[in-house]
Amino acid sequence: MTVTHFITGTVMVLLASVSSSAQTLSEAALFNRCYTQLTGKPVPLKHATMIQIKAGKVKALDACNSLLDKAELDASGPLINRNDKEARAVLNNFYNFHRTWFSANSVEQIQEYNEELARGTMDIYDSTEPGLALTRAMFARGAEYKDVLTLGWGVHAQREENAAVRSQIGWNVNFPARRLYGNHAGFNENLFNFRALTGGFNGNSDTTNSMFLHLPKIEVGELVGIRIKSESVMIPNVSLQPLGADRRGNEQQGLNHSFNLNATLGGGVLGTPIYILLNYGHGRGLEANGTTKVARRWSQTNMNSFLCQELPALRESDIRTMVVGNSSAPFRNSASCVMCHATLDPMAYTTRNVVMAGSDYFVMSEGSRTHSKTALHMVTYKPDLSSVAGWPSEPVANFHRQQPTGRLFFRSMTGTLIDKPVNGVAQLGEAMANTPDYYNCAAKRYFEYFTGIQVALYDRSNPANAELNRKLSSESIADREFVEALGAELRDSQSVRRMIKRIMSSKYYKEANFREQ
Repeated sequence: MTVTHFITGTVMVLLASVSSSAQTLSEAALFNRCYTQLTGKPVPLKHATMIQIKAGKVKALDACNSLLDKAELDASGPLINRNDKEARAVLNNFYNFHRTWFSANSVEQIQEYNEELARGTMDIYDSTEPGLALTRAMFARGAEYKDVLTLGWGVHAQREENAAVRSQIGWNVNFPARRLYGNHAGFNENLFNFRALTGGFNGNSDTTNSMFLHLPKIEVGELVGIRIKSESVMIPNVSLQPLGADRRGNEQQGLNHSFNLNATLGGGVLGTPIYILLNYGHGRGLEANGTTKVARRWSQTNMNSFLCQELPALRESDIRTMVVGNSSAPFRNSASCVMCHATLDPMAYTTRNVVMAGSDYFVMSEGSRTHSKTALHMVTYKPDLSSVAGWPSEPVANFHRQQPTGRLFFRSMTGTLIDKPVNGVAQLGEAMANTPDYYNCAAKRYFEYFTGIQVALYDRSNPANAELNRKLSSESIADREFVEALGAELRDSQSVRRMIKRIMSSKYYKEANFREQ
């Protein structure tokens, strides 16, 4: 069950007392609806605001808007009304909703992740960071919706643990992976071992040449703030090969083997280490070659999560000249395959310098520091070679060391062909944030959350969609026009909260069934 369905179902139960003949909600019922959807909880008995609404002293919509604004974050990160339970509820409710935008939400979904070799990953990387970025854009003072795809830094969740619950469970440690077997004080140190710069691997932590470093832990507990993650935490070295052949990071030509743990590739969420880890789709040591080995899963997640685009997002006429016919990469020989790959592959080229790595060759099995952890990391090669032209149909030598040029290439839901050359993830994020699809997609998601109405966003001018257009009801057309208007307003204002207030003030929201009957 999705968050949207749960909240909508709860609201309908609360409104069961509304007469079937009375379609427009009363002021009290309207506040019931927004309170539940904003906080994820029913209105408490004898709620002061509800009493005022029933007495006619306060308008429901004004109360709804004020409740939404309670969750405002200071520009530096903390929840302004930190001690207000409703403010916390609103913040955490939308944080949970924003997490549903992404199919990958846990470190277990990282390609090649396993507890033995990467158990420390969840202690230093917050797998919910994409949802946090959306939540910050919604509530932080001075934040804009485009920040989600344009910030040059990641974000950090500020959390507060419930001491009573912690005491009942018996936890005396506060690292995120404490839910796993072996949670003890040693792991709470958050000590990590990294590949030695010289010599073979030695698993005895007392005699090894591996380097040890305490890393900052992500916080646990209820979300009470979201700040920019700008501090530098330098990693000394990595290992590119799990078991088998030893590929020490510092011995790989052009590899940035020592790097800032918190550095991103730009492009807001798109370039954060955890988002790339979750969506890269390849294991440790694999280097992009321009054809069969590129980060297509990452590209597809970008298109689905932020642009609401299902593939193929091009017309056959857009890609006819790109079908090769004799490529060693089978997908270049078929128009039906190229229609998807022509969007995915050039976008993925912006991450061509990325490679997955582990902290060390293996874990420490002997000595006094067997509690030392290892993790997966996003590492990059220096782009010290010029980029191959266009979209190669055969593997390219040293593709992973070339300039990360790429292309944003798809048909907008307006029918416009978006064809934007970019260099790197930062420029890709800027290009995506400059499309109407980015804002219409957000409008579609929030509109569905608050009304349960699903709006189909697709290229209506595509001749292939003529029959689909013909079957659209007048209601469906009106719904889409409203969502597109919301998207246009969001693009101008950059304020998610303003858009939500617009939804709550709409005719949809004031009707018992979200429709005029």
